[in-house]
Amino acid sequence: MKYLIVIAVLVITGYNTKSQVNLLRYNDNFEYLLKDSVSKKGTERLKYMKLYRTSTISIGGELREQLQYYRNINFGDVPPTFGKTTTWQLWQRVMVHANIGVSKNFRVFTQLGSTHRFINPNPLTPEIEQNDLSLQQAFIDFKNKSNLLLRIGRQELSYGSHRLITFREGPNTRLSFDGALLKYMSGKRRIELLAISPVISKNGVFDDQAFKDWIAGVYVSETFIPKWLNADYYAINFNSKRRQYNFIAGKENRQIAGIRLFSDKPVLNYELEASYQFGKFNNLYIKAFGIAFDVNHKLIPYKNIFVGVAGNYLTGDRNKDDRQLNTYNLLFSKPQYGLAAPIGATNMITANPYVKFNPNRNINIYTGINFMWRQSNQDGTYSPGAIQMRPRPEALFKSDEKHVGTLWVIETAFMLNKHVIFAVDASYFAAGNYVKETGKGKDITYLSFKVNYKF
Repeated sequence: MKYLIVIAVLVITGYNTKSQVNLLRYNDNFEYLLKDSVSKKGTERLKYMKLYRTSTISIGGELREQLQYYRNINFGDVPPTFGKTTTWQLWQRVMVHANIGVSKNFRVFTQLGSTHRFINPNPLTPEIEQNDLSLQQAFIDFKNKSNLLLRIGRQELSYGSHRLITFREGPNTRLSFDGALLKYMSGKRRIELLAISPVISKNGVFDDQAFKDWIAGVYVSETFIPKWLNADYYAINFNSKRRQYNFIAGKENRQIAGIRLFSDKPVLNYELEASYQFGKFNNLYIKAFGIAFDVNHKLIPYKNIFVGVAGNYLTGDRNKDDRQLNTYNLLFSKPQYGLAAPIGATNMITANPYVKFNPNRNINIYTGINFMWRQSNQDGTYSPGAIQMRPRPEALFKSDEKHVGTLWVIETAFMLNKHVIFAVDASYFAAGNYVKETGKGKDITYLSFKVNYKF
């Protein structure tokens, strides 16, 4: 109850339609408050507070409460330590940050995070559900007149359509990275060199770990034909000893090269991304690839109704007895199919027709169907965090079925103002023959009620 009161107070004192809060909070834009004619109100008083001479500090934060219902968690296949397969749970996320503008070309950004799970009696899911108190971000930025920016420290990142490296907004605990980033920005081109290590979230106070996995590479974004043809292309090297494929652990050195083509038109849009992966895992040679697409069209312009179709084709291992590993590694992507089931896009073929409805700028409604199959019957299915979920080790290679299931989804978002968003989501996952052959195979029902306040 006390958190609802806090939200109500913040809504009243913090409302301003000009606020620009970004998913990556270090990209927030409150520059309109620097105008002499603007009078700060409510939480706006926390922005651009003077420190010394030209130095300023801006304070921001987030409170997210999300009530969820799961019926038949993971299709009813849970470890013996789980007491229930059907349960309610409450996720809570609290974050606060400070952006210190030391000078025009130098700044310091810090952010603390605290996440908790309540009601659910089952064991916590590592890394995504609870972290009592963490240093979510802490970095310094330095930029010069040549459009170069150097960032060093702990930071959240996002590239492309969140398919490879992202901050992972859906789960309760967001993902951050330790390392360095060098950016070059011009009118139509952005080049980023990165050397980073993902932070491994722990449940305690300031006990997170890093430097277990390593990523180094370059990511380029460029506009060739405004609105019609934009491109991202990248080359990344990944090193890890934490991944397992068909429950075999080992040392992984994987290289990824890819390209993403997309448009930015108001009526008809497309996106196509393709990547190839190679390298070594133990004594196996990696040869994997992935293709993703999304095409949508504004069917009724004045009603803002979009009809689209998307899909993925990501390889799994073809033959357990050859010297190759064909399992595609999604590195640190978003949950491709939401939070209903622990299924990532690795070793998956999906087709996803959908409809989006935006009757006005404050309401967004999405409904879609995901038809899902294994790409290879010689490999299992993996969670979005690259943990193999199915089949169990003793049941490897015993099923030739490929149909994973059909997932119906509806997602809604209601923006009260630029600070407060309410969301109601629902999913129903009908288990396919592969899921039924490798476990209990019960259908999943998922509901979510979420309120998010940011300032």
